[in-house]
Amino acid sequence: MSMSRSLWNLYALCYDAIAGLAPYQDMLGEVVQSLELAPGMRVLDAGCGTGALAERVAEACPEVELVGIDLSSTMLKRARARQRWPQGFSFVEGNIDDFLTSDGRGFDRIASVNVIWTLPDPQRTFERMNAALHAGGRMVHTTPRLRFGAQRIAWNHIVRQKGWARLRAVLGLPLLGLAGLLNLVLVAQSVLGRSARRAGKQWQADGLAELLRNAGSTVLVSKPCYAGQGHLLVCKKDHDGSGLPVPPKGL
Repeated sequence: MSMSRSLWNLYALCYDAIAGLAPYQDMLGEVVQSLELAPGMRVLDAGCGTGALAERVAEACPEVELVGIDLSSTMLKRARARQRWPQGFSFVEGNIDDFLTSDGRGFDRIASVNVIWTLPDPQRTFERMNAALHAGGRMVHTTPRLRFGAQRIAWNHIVRQKGWARLRAVLGLPLLGLAGLLNLVLVAQSVLGRSARRAGKQWQADGLAELLRNAGSTVLVSKPCYAGQGHLLVCKKDHDGSGLPVPPKGL
């Protein structure tokens, strides 16, 4: 097992402390709303982690078919155990790029929550995502800002709690600190690795919009999220990478 995968498995043990924060839950709500889900759609949760987004999708529209993919076996173990999932929900261990290449069925919706910065080559992944989208398909991505203020996230969460919940939030700060430390190690590994040549664009809303447009998508929405510490981008499939428009459904 690679060092990277081992770190992600360790990160999985404390990731739910982050996913349970009020600003994170707000962000998940924005993602689900932006997906504009409908029964029968096939949805990809790219980098599904412990299943936090999948859980919100299940609440909003359990009649979709959702595939969650993640590199970490520990993340997926926690995701599968998170709840009794709707019949059409499944979780796959593997590399996002490889899965997109081999899947063959395509998707109506693709979402990723704070995953883009981990990608070795985001341009390549966006191109494969765009190719996997059905005509008229939509993608929603969130990613943290380069100068991410973790303390603002924690403070935003604490002040919104009442009574004993606020005390529990304060007592949970050491676990959040551990998660933050592991996050810094993973970020450093990403920046110093193969992703270094694209590191700037992975953290900037304008840079991400450029990567998405180059992949054949039209960016519909680009706005702050995660208590102002992240970016949320919504886009639709514009062309298949050849520069030609996507034909209407049924043609």
